Amino acid sequence: MSTDRETAPPEVTSAQPHQAPASDEPAAGAHDDAAAQVEVVEPPIKDRVRRPADAFRLLVVVVLLVGGLFLAGLAVDTRGAVEQDIVQATSGLPRLIVTLLSWLAGIGVVVLPFAVGADLIVRRRPLQLVQALGAALVGGVVVIVVTALELGGNVGFLENTLTRPTTDGRTFPLDIVVVSTLALLTVADIVGRKWISPLAITVIVASVVTTLLSGSLTLAAIVSSLLVGWLLGLAFRLGFGATSTRPPGTDVARALVATGIPLTRLEFVDANDAGDRRYAGTTDTLPVDVHVIDRDTFGLASGRRLLRLLRLRNGFTRTPSLTLRSELEHRTLMGLVLAQARIPAPRPVAVCEVGPFAAVIAYVEPEGTTVADLGDSLDADQIAEIWSMVASLQRRKVAHRALAPNIVMIDRDGRAGLRRVGGGDLAADDVTLRIDLAQLLTTVSLAVGPERAVASAVGALGEDAVVRAVPVLQTIAMTATTRDALKEHKGLLGKIREEIVALRPAKERIEPVELRRVTIRGVATVVLLGIAAYVILPQLAKVDFAQVISTAQWGWAVAALAFSVVTFAGASVVLNGAVHIHLKFVHTYMTQLAVAFTGLVAPAAVGNIALNTRYLQTSGLTPAVAGASVGLAQVAQFCSYVILLLVSGVLAGTGARASFTPPPILVAAIPVVVLIILGLLAVPKVRTFLTARVVPQIKAAVPQVLAVFQTPAKLGQLLGGALALDMSFVGALVCATHAFGVEKPIAAIAVVYFTGAIIGSAVPTPGGLGGIEAAMSAGLVAIGVDSGTAVSSVLLYRIATYWIPIPFGWFSLQRLQKTGVL
Repeated sequence: MSTDRETAPPEVTSAQPHQAPASDEPAAGAHDDAAAQVEVVEPPIKDRVRRPADAFRLLVVVVLLVGGLFLAGLAVDTRGAVEQDIVQATSGLPRLIVTLLSWLAGIGVVVLPFAVGADLIVRRRPLQLVQALGAALVGGVVVIVVTALELGGNVGFLENTLTRPTTDGRTFPLDIVVVSTLALLTVADIVGRKWISPLAITVIVASVVTTLLSGSLTLAAIVSSLLVGWLLGLAFRLGFGATSTRPPGTDVARALVATGIPLTRLEFVDANDAGDRRYAGTTDTLPVDVHVIDRDTFGLASGRRLLRLLRLRNGFTRTPSLTLRSELEHRTLMGLVLAQARIPAPRPVAVCEVGPFAAVIAYVEPEGTTVADLGDSLDADQIAEIWSMVASLQRRKVAHRALAPNIVMIDRDGRAGLRRVGGGDLAADDVTLRIDLAQLLTTVSLAVGPERAVASAVGALGEDAVVRAVPVLQTIAMTATTRDALKEHKGLLGKIREEIVALRPAKERIEPVELRRVTIRGVATVVLLGIAAYVILPQLAKVDFAQVISTAQWGWAVAALAFSVVTFAGASVVLNGAVHIHLKFVHTYMTQLAVAFTGLVAPAAVGNIALNTRYLQTSGLTPAVAGASVGLAQVAQFCSYVILLLVSGVLAGTGARASFTPPPILVAAIPVVVLIILGLLAVPKVRTFLTARVVPQIKAAVPQVLAVFQTPAKLGQLLGGALALDMSFVGALVCATHAFGVEKPIAAIAVVYFTGAIIGSAVPTPGGLGGIEAAMSAGLVAIGVDSGTAVSSVLLYRIATYWIPIPFGWFSLQRLQKTGVL
């Protein structure tokens, strides 16, 4: 990418206009006279630039072309049907219109290159004309080569995707006219030209319609021709560079003077990370900081913001401005809002366009020292001013999004201010405001340490406001400058989090908000679901659903649903037995239904533990006791698994041996695990962590857990509920198999259930999706059930025990949250 900083020495010029406009208005003449007196100092501007936006467009076109060809190759029948629908829709056009389109397309493709060439010559761009013609020539060569390869049978995929058989052979894979014309127009950069741009669009549309109606090319070939032509044009523009549209400093000075800024000198400073050209302007009163936004570099900051938008979920980053005008208006509005809030920040004093492809903003910059430069010399009054500033922004629902150490400053009067207006939001949502607070906590902590930062923030904003920032106190929520600083202060975010959590030690652990769109768990979920689909879908193809519905015994299906209802009762009894207090059965039952709903977004075991722990805390247990009680319930269910699995295995004939011989790998692994644990205990930091964090929680929880074992009624609830829970799931699967005429031993079906349940708990997918279905279907096939019936039985079982409870779980969750139970 090009940059505005040049190795050539800067030139000193006067802001003389290139051609004095004829005007009888004295005001305009006065402005020209004033502009002529401005001293402009800047290096020469490059004649050709590589625009960041072109690189992004090229990437998008490549993705569309490759993805489109892949989808077209897969959906052959769908592609043909869509093409027929389009042809039928357009074939109804009046014959006169079709004839006019044909003439327009034929004449247009001949006249258009001459019109484009004449326009470029008039604009004194002969080199761009040569490059445009070169792109058209390369486009023609590419089409000829692809056609030759297709005729030779060397590209079977393209032949099957882009062509279809005709009476004379096959259609062409690409349209040479469309490819060459679009490549020429892209390099010529006709966007914004008053008469060429509409003419080019009309000719291209006419060519596409007439080609589609003639049947000489497929729809996939026409779309591919458009994309290939655009791709070649963008590649030429990116490779050779596009003609610069950047206005020189003299034009910038003349535009600012016309707005009333009394400029006397304009000196180029640098190009900032947003892609703007920055000038230092001198006036009769105050210096101004001039930012020039032009089309050549506009995509730099927007491209970064778009990548960040793709990385983060909606709301955690601002959508990039798609036009230069929208970016100009946003920056100006942010500056005016900060000025209205009486916060020292760059104040816009002039905003205007500079030609058709650029705009300029002039700011009056505040004077002060940044937090990065102040460092640990930041005193208590200055820190209080910083928190007062952010409190003012948060009251007005204004998010800055860039409260980094090099942005936050203290001015000469001791007030906190900002070096940049930022790319934030007005009427910001709660999460965005919390990210601002997290950024400022990190900025102040980098200067004075997390203890002083958190203490001062609590004193100024209150404990509740500071605690709200903990879930978004993550590296990815920080600016690039802050992330670089954090690399030199390892563990700082963790220390800040510990300081804040220490404010409320009795409360539950504050979980971080997931800011990323793509996570390792998400990727694992997609992969595992894909594997499960690969296993299950071929089996579903063997199922005749019409016959299944007509032959199924729906009385057994109702029985399976009844057993599903009992499973939630069993889980409620288990949880009630794991605590020493009395829990309301209705609330507990509704909580177990809510667990079923949370299974949509979390693995089965994770959602169960999190929601039940929260429920026990709101019922009066401390976090340590609540966690231990849920763990005890999990242990009881595991014991139930093992007992019923062993009993079922023996009854089914799969576990007839009375003795158990452990595998050799297990025997070898046990001493290794013991040695690793002993080695970790020898590390002082591990022992300190266990002594300070783990042991106190165990001491607090053990008496409560022992109280459960000393109460026979509670112990009976714990074990009886666990057995009832698992036996109800087994009953549901037995009823599901009987619904399709399968009469296998209950013990054998129980073994299938327990195997699938164990796999479902291990698979990190929501509700164990994919893993349970695949395991149980395979298990039923293994005991002699045909694959189609096995899949149908498992689907009925999952509908009864997983899918049907979900809406009831959603209602329960909403109700419990509304009443404060959760």
